[in-house]
Amino acid sequence: MKFGSHSIALYNNNEAFRVVLDSILGEGLSNNVKILCLGAESEFRVLKKTLLDRESSIDELLEAKSLELVETTQSYLRQGTFDPNGSIMFLEKAVMNALKEGFEGLYVAGTGTPILESGARIERLLEYEASVNDLVEELPLGATCLYDTARMDRKNVLEISRLHPYVYRMGEFSMNDDYCTAPDRAIGFDIASRLDICRGTADSLLQMFKIKSIYVEAHEDNVSRLAVAIADEMGLDSFTKTCIEMAGKIHDVGMISLFLDMISRPGPLQSFEWKLLQEHPRTGFELTKGVPFPDKVSNAILQHHERMDGSGYPNGLTGSEISLEGCILAVSEVVSAMSFYRPYRTIHGVKFALAEIVKNSGSLYHADVVESCLTVFRKGFSFG
Repeated sequence: MKFGSHSIALYNNNEAFRVVLDSILGEGLSNNVKILCLGAESEFRVLKKTLLDRESSIDELLEAKSLELVETTQSYLRQGTFDPNGSIMFLEKAVMNALKEGFEGLYVAGTGTPILESGARIERLLEYEASVNDLVEELPLGATCLYDTARMDRKNVLEISRLHPYVYRMGEFSMNDDYCTAPDRAIGFDIASRLDICRGTADSLLQMFKIKSIYVEAHEDNVSRLAVAIADEMGLDSFTKTCIEMAGKIHDVGMISLFLDMISRPGPLQSFEWKLLQEHPRTGFELTKGVPFPDKVSNAILQHHERMDGSGYPNGLTGSEISLEGCILAVSEVVSAMSFYRPYRTIHGVKFALAEIVKNSGSLYHADVVESCLTVFRKGFSFG
């Protein structure tokens, strides 16, 4: 295998598992790369036996840092919970450490079956595998994901397999036919049909909202386009960008529960009206959870008026309690809204809006998101 490759190896007993490990070790040890194995102690025992058969000393490899063993509970399943974003960050950090240690890159072999056995939803695992495809294209990284088919549902095996361009079969790695025939590779996983349905639903909700909307400009489209541009600038994976695109289009859909004259008349809102307005993110969240949209979409809608210092609404979240998608939507919404006319104030303009997020970077708005927003405008982004 080479860097930029993401493969899957399926096995159903210890001997088949040992054969796969032997091949991985052969590839890794013959090159100046670090091998990172993610698994359980029982799997590490098979690895140690395999090294003995190869007449290699595991202690010497560990001391030379050519090999690192990390238990699943310290990588995928910290505190027993699977976090796709956290797992990707873990891999990114591991690659950087390998480079600092003088290796040309990192080769990861990780057992994925325990993730499903932990109770994690299959969608969360598929999200992670799709992100690994993006990661191996960006970093000097090769990854082989190992799954015990004896402990898995056949449908889940197929869904997971389709996210891997390469497969270990008959003693070697080769192109994965499942991957090549899977639909819409840009979306990243084989529940693409579900995302298509969600996208269509988002567009329908958007059209319904526009019938009632008092915005002169295409606010929802502007927020969506800017949010995706920011996400792209930040290097987020294709699945996350798809979710941000949908969330941007319907972030204000909860306003359909408000009275039209309340949101269209000039002047400030009454106190009870302001309280009603503050509930529109929660209403939007409930509407989108009923489709169901991916969690990233619903959570971004719920959080698009939250602020880093806790002064936002509806839940007064602070700092890391707000998802990155929510932070991106918050900045995009503010810049779009402040750039155009509203019944309760005069037009401010893009320059004023960008100055606003700069002034409150780190206090109200996520600093990295603000910087990325400024960058996309410097690169020529403009509202429609």
